[in-house]
Amino acid sequence: MPDPAADPKPGDPQRAVAGGGAPSAPGGTDAATGAAAASQPAQPAAAAGPMAGVWSRSDRKHRTRTALLLLVNLGLFCGLCIFSHWLHVVRPFDFTVDSYLKPLCFWSPQTQSLTDFMLYPISVEQTPIHGVVIGLLVAAIVAVPISVAILYGFSSALPFLAAVLVFAHMPWMAITLLGSCLLASVRPFRMSFRYGSALVGMLPVLVYLYLATRAPADTLTAGISPEERLLQVAPWLLAILAACTMLALVIFIARLVKYRPGAVAPVIAVMFATPAVLFYRYVGMDELTYRVLESRYGPRAECFTPVQDATEQIREYFHRRTQPGADPEAQRAVLLALWSASPEQQRAIKHRVSNDLLKELLRDRQAAYEECREFILDYPASRFVPCVLFMQARALDTRLDELKLVGAGAQRELYTDFPHVQSEPVWSNLLTQYPQSPLAVAARLRVAQLRLRRGAVDEALAVLTPVAPPAGPGTQPAPRPLLHMGPPEASLKFEPDPYLFEARRLRELILANRDDPRYGAAPLQALAALDPHRPGYGDQLAHLADQYRDGLLYDTLVVRWASDTHDREQRAARLLACIERFPAGDALPEAMFQLAELEMHAFGADESRRTAGLARLRDLAARFGQTCWGQLAAERLRMTESRTDSLTRRAVPP
Repeated sequence: MPDPAADPKPGDPQRAVAGGGAPSAPGGTDAATGAAAASQPAQPAAAAGPMAGVWSRSDRKHRTRTALLLLVNLGLFCGLCIFSHWLHVVRPFDFTVDSYLKPLCFWSPQTQSLTDFMLYPISVEQTPIHGVVIGLLVAAIVAVPISVAILYGFSSALPFLAAVLVFAHMPWMAITLLGSCLLASVRPFRMSFRYGSALVGMLPVLVYLYLATRAPADTLTAGISPEERLLQVAPWLLAILAACTMLALVIFIARLVKYRPGAVAPVIAVMFATPAVLFYRYVGMDELTYRVLESRYGPRAECFTPVQDATEQIREYFHRRTQPGADPEAQRAVLLALWSASPEQQRAIKHRVSNDLLKELLRDRQAAYEECREFILDYPASRFVPCVLFMQARALDTRLDELKLVGAGAQRELYTDFPHVQSEPVWSNLLTQYPQSPLAVAARLRVAQLRLRRGAVDEALAVLTPVAPPAGPGTQPAPRPLLHMGPPEASLKFEPDPYLFEARRLRELILANRDDPRYGAAPLQALAALDPHRPGYGDQLAHLADQYRDGLLYDTLVVRWASDTHDREQRAARLLACIERFPAGDALPEAMFQLAELEMHAFGADESRRTAGLARLRDLAARFGQTCWGQLAAERLRMTESRTDSLTRRAVPP
C-alpha cells in the first residue's frame, strides 16, 4: 500500500490524474478536457487514489477531526499508563527524578525487573487473575504506539511514547517502543503489508520482555516451583498475543473504514476497560491496599525485621557527635576516640543509640496501627481484615531487645512473644470475630497471656481450649483455576505450630498450679508479668522463687531460672540439679527437655553426651508423652532418627 509521504500534495498536477499517471501537455483536447474538469466542484484529493493512511485526506474538516480523535486516543492511552503505574505503586502520579532513574539503571542490584510487577504489590501466585490484568495492560501499552505509527505516522506516535515514559514510568519500554515504531513506519523498514510491519515492530518488544523478565537465580527464580514460574511467565505471553491481536484488529478496522479516523479509540477503550473491570471485579481495591500495607508493616517488613546489624546506626551517632563543618581530620580523631573508648563508655553510647532505635520503633508502631485502623474502617467486609488485625496487634507487641544491642554483638533485635497490654482489644477482636481464621491461634495465646497477667486465671484457661491446627496444603495440590483466590493469610507465612505449643504449655502450667492453697493465682500472675527479654529477668525469677518457696509454682520458677543462664555448662549443671531435686514436679518434663537439648548439641566429639541426650528424650517421651514437652521430645526423636537413617544410607555404597 502506498506510503503517506509518497501521496500527492495539494496543488500537484498529478492530482488531476487517477492512479498517479503523468500529466498531459497543455492545449488541444486535453486542454479542453482540463478546462471542463476545472468547472466541476472540487473533490477530496485522496479520492483519486487508494488510501495510504489517516492523513491521506487533505480537506480541513477531515484533518481537524483526525487531530481531535488523535488527542482522544492520547488521553485514553495516558489514563491506561496511569492505571498501570497505580497498580504497581498505588500512587497515580510520581514525578520525582528518582522514580525515573531507578528503573532506568539496569546495572544496579536493586533494579526492578518486570517480574516485580507479578509479585508486588499483588502476587500472581496468590491472585492469578491479576496476571491477566497486567498482561492486557502491557499489551495495550505495546500495541497502541505501534498502530498509531503505522496509521498516523511516526511523528504522531511520539506523544504516546512520552506517555509511556512520563506516566507509566517505564523508560526502557519507551525506548523499545521507539525502535518498534521506527521499524513499523519508517523507510526502509516498513512494508506495504501493514500487519507485517506491525509484526516486525513487535520484535524489539519480544527482546525487551525476554531481558526484562529475567531474574538472578539466587533471588526471584531460586526455589520456585514450575507452577509458580508459569504464573510469572504467562502474563507476558498473554501480553504478546493480545498485542498482536490488537494490532490486527486496529489495522483491519482502519481498512474497513477506508482509513478514516476513529479506528484506534474503540480498541483502546476496550483494552482499557477490560483489565479495569477484571481488577475491580475479581481483585479489588482492598487487596491492593492490603498488599501495600503488608509490605510496609507485615512480619517481613523492613521496619519490623527481627534481627538487624546496628553498626550503621552507631556510626551515624558518631557522625552526629562531630561538627558538620569541622575539619575531616578532626572528625576522624573524634571517631577514633569514640571507637577506642572504654567498655563503660561504649555501653553508654549503645544505650543512647538504643534510645534512638526505640524512638524509631515507636514511630513505626504508631504508623502501623493507624494505617491498619484506616484499612478496617475503609474495608470492614474485606477478607483481609483478619490479616490486618494480626499485623496491627503484632505491631503493638513489637519491642526492642535492649540486652542484645548493649551486648557485644551490637545487633538490633525485635521480639513479639511478650504481648503489650494495648494489643489485647485487637487480639480479642480477631479471636471473637474470626475464630475460624488460622490467625486466631495466635490471638488465642496472646489473649490468654494478657488475661493471666491481669490475674483472670479462669478466663485465660477458658480461652486456652484445645485447638486443632489449621489444615495445611496437601502434598500434591490440585491446579488452581484462574479465578481462584489464595488464602489471605498465605502471604504472611504464618506458622501456627509455635503458638499451639506455647498455648498448650501455658494451659498445662495453669492447670498444675492454679489451686495453690496458700497463694492462689498470685504466683502465676507474677510469672506472667515477667518479660524474659528485660534486664534482670533471672534475678526476678530468683526473687519470685524465694517469695513462693512453699508454693506449687516453686519448681517451675527454679527451672526457668536455671534455663536463663547463658553459660552452657553452668546451665546444664543447674538443670541436672533441678531434675534431681524435683523428681515429681510438673516442671520436670521441661527440665529434662532443656537438658537433653544441651546434651545433644554438645560441642566437641563427646559422643557420650549426645547418647545421653537421646536417651533422655526417649525417657521423656515414654514417661510424659501426654504433655507438650513429651510430644516435642517425640518429634525431635523422629527428626533425629530420620536424619541418622539418611546419613547411613548415603554412607553405604550402592
